[in-house]
Amino acid sequence: MRGHGDDEVDVLICGGGPVGLLTAYCLARFGGVSSYVVEQHERSKQITYGRAAMIAPRTLEMLDQLDLADALGQIGFVVRGQVSYKHGERVESLTAASSNISDTFFDYLLLCRQRYTEEVIRDGYDRYSRRSVHYGARLVDFSVGSRDEEYAVKSAVETKDKGTISVRSKYIIGADGGRSRVRELAGIKFEGEKSNRHWIRIDGVVETNMPEARKGICGIESPSHGSILWACLDHGVTRVGFAMPEQLWEEIGANISREDVTREAQKALQPFTLEFKTVDWWTVYSVGQRLAAKYRKDERVFLAGDAAHTHSSGAAQGMNTGLHDAVNLSWKLAGRINSWLSEEALDTYAAERRPIAQRIIEQDKIISMLTGGEIPEQLKGDSDADAHELLTKTYRKNTSMNTGLGITYPADGLTVVASKTTLSQKIRPGERAPDVLVQRPGLRVPVRLHSITKNRGRFTVMLFCGDLNHTQASCKNFREYLDDPTSFLRYPVDIFQGVTIIAGSNEAGSPDERLGTPSFGDTCYDVDGLAHDRYGIPTSKGAVVVTRPDGTIGTVYGFGSGASLSRYFEGFVAVQKRVGLDSQRTSESVPNSGTGEVDLEREDGSQKNRRVVYETG
Repeated sequence: MRGHGDDEVDVLICGGGPVGLLTAYCLARFGGVSSYVVEQHERSKQITYGRAAMIAPRTLEMLDQLDLADALGQIGFVVRGQVSYKHGERVESLTAASSNISDTFFDYLLLCRQRYTEEVIRDGYDRYSRRSVHYGARLVDFSVGSRDEEYAVKSAVETKDKGTISVRSKYIIGADGGRSRVRELAGIKFEGEKSNRHWIRIDGVVETNMPEARKGICGIESPSHGSILWACLDHGVTRVGFAMPEQLWEEIGANISREDVTREAQKALQPFTLEFKTVDWWTVYSVGQRLAAKYRKDERVFLAGDAAHTHSSGAAQGMNTGLHDAVNLSWKLAGRINSWLSEEALDTYAAERRPIAQRIIEQDKIISMLTGGEIPEQLKGDSDADAHELLTKTYRKNTSMNTGLGITYPADGLTVVASKTTLSQKIRPGERAPDVLVQRPGLRVPVRLHSITKNRGRFTVMLFCGDLNHTQASCKNFREYLDDPTSFLRYPVDIFQGVTIIAGSNEAGSPDERLGTPSFGDTCYDVDGLAHDRYGIPTSKGAVVVTRPDGTIGTVYGFGSGASLSRYFEGFVAVQKRVGLDSQRTSESVPNSGTGEVDLEREDGSQKNRRVVYETG
């Protein structure tokens, strides 16, 4: 029961950094889920220029589908190349951080300091939400009631302007960093260790005689400071980063000053000169890797971002991984709160995201040692390569992970590999859906498929119709299935959007006339056949590709597999329970109660009548 003065909200989000803000933004965008974001630091007073800066290609794709990438692109520094130096001479790239990026239109890194990233996301959140971020507020305590309570989480929040307030929520999310209060109160272990290695990061406006200093990213091999990071940031600022020599740490330690770190930066950059005209931000931090034992507890408590995983900034994966956490969690949580998705769908958040963090941490352990000039035990048998050469190999080996483009999820209820795996040899469920160029009816200017399939918390059902000279009959049959009361469109939920893609010219005619039936969603044309080719779908057959809201391929079916597609959605869409079905399960329209005859579609497209019993639940 609601207590006097309690505030009720769907989700309490602790942490107003990029991860917490993006989660709140997505929840509001995906069905109007309300959130209350509390952040203990006063952003207007705290120096927040530094911290995370690199936004990877896959993250940019995801932000673009959320209508946030354009604003960030107006601020950040675009990096498509880099240079490396050793003893003042240009050499082969030491990190290859911005090379080998392919299969995306965001084929670059965007360097934008965290303050500006937060501003862009917060502006988006303010457009969707009646409540803005509450700065100067921190979580004091929370408890989780019975699972039958709607607002089962009761929290005490200490604020500077309103005193301590009580908040009731359906869920609570800890996006409050490595020292997460939510994780601490939930009793979730933070497993891992810290090393004795310390890294320095300095942001400022600099002058140097190093060639191509504003190229974007420079890798500099220093005999005294390991591999030096040189990154061009927004507003003419440069970030210089390097490993702090052990001897210096032993001599100065916690008493290190700005003068000390700038002097070390000048030594590290030799033989090039370096002068800091301004210093916006600097930090010294110990390198360590930690992973939360659980991402979810008591059904109502979730962790995301640094609250769930921490590692060095060597591969710039911290914020990127956290933003991926936010997108993955938010669409599932919004679907559950709106009674669109089942509890099992929400369970997949931890199952999908935690293994990704584990992989990043294992990679980071190697990178952090190599950056400081140490060679990990497992790499010591790699011929006579030194730490810098091994660092280059490590980055190149993990390019798909570092860019985010190669992140995949295992098969689960949301990611299903159909039995007919020969439908496509180029894409598989669990992978990122490729972005390709298509054309709208009549327009000769190409448009990206990802810009058509924006992320609004819905599953996108893409009908790759192929060449209609060969596929028109099967496309028409599938369209009839969609209109039938046995199709997945019968579900009273707002989580489906359609796209119809026709191979061929868009010069003349209307989409419906070409198809011989109403199109499903917006229609676009694959004029040169390259979209079908990238998805590995023969234009002589066509196929149905389902992508999840986060842009991950959910499943792929042929046009004759309507019943299978209905069963796919039946696995996680929150609808009435069914009883009395035999082992050959199918999807059918579910009335409130009683019995009835329904037409069921077989795998081959034929029909069969079956007597079924319905029970609401």
